[in-house]
Amino acid sequence: MKPDSNRLMAVDALIVFIISAAICVAAQKLWLMSILVPALITARFFILSKIADAEGINMAAEAIFFAVCLALGAFNDWNSVTNRQIYHYTVPHFFKFSEIPLWMFLFWGMILRSMARFTRWEFLGPVKTVSNRLRIAKITFDNPALKVAAEIALVFASRQAIYRFYDHPVYSWLPFLAALIAAFVFFRPDAHDRKLLGVFLFVGPLVEIAYIRIGGLHHYALGWFAGVPLWIVLWWLLAVLIWKDLAYRIEHFINRIMKNV
Repeated sequence: MKPDSNRLMAVDALIVFIISAAICVAAQKLWLMSILVPALITARFFILSKIADAEGINMAAEAIFFAVCLALGAFNDWNSVTNRQIYHYTVPHFFKFSEIPLWMFLFWGMILRSMARFTRWEFLGPVKTVSNRLRIAKITFDNPALKVAAEIALVFASRQAIYRFYDHPVYSWLPFLAALIAAFVFFRPDAHDRKLLGVFLFVGPLVEIAYIRIGGLHHYALGWFAGVPLWIVLWWLLAVLIWKDLAYRIEHFINRIMKNV
């Protein structure tokens, strides 16, 4: 796939920015957020449809990929909050089955979609395709299945650890640090990866702080950094490295399938 243009990045960044600003000033207004977030995401798809031909976008593939982002993001948040209770939302919600408002589930789709877009943004000089290399000790494998399996294993292990130790001052963040080190050892991040890490090390915590301190969106245990725990900082770094790879593979697969439909 070709890198994503400045125009595509601007569309997604604008939608995320507006929703984030709304969280900061109106997260407690359930009906407003429940109308605003779907409306903005609908507007995004409308804008994309107008530039689809010029940007080479298959709108059916885009919709499917967004649905995958939504499913992954919503499930992870529901599992972390409602099922595992490792942190809590502090905003109104409609239903008792989850304290996460429905608009937040939808926003998770936008978050993951915009992250995937960011990792393919032409301004940062992404490579044409993701690497299949996996280095274990002195042996280097060039196998996509092995690399994906290793990435999923790192995510699974770190998530299982946080479910058990989210309130421990050391064990809450240590597995994420270990997983991040393992990602460097196994996958050998390139210059583009390091750019992504630099951005997310700075932007990730700042956005979380704004959501917590200004919007009152959610609450973490051990929120040492203005309400943000260390494990969240490390999780965003690990997540952007792995999501860059997985998102590319998923989106590429969907686009290839939809071309033949």
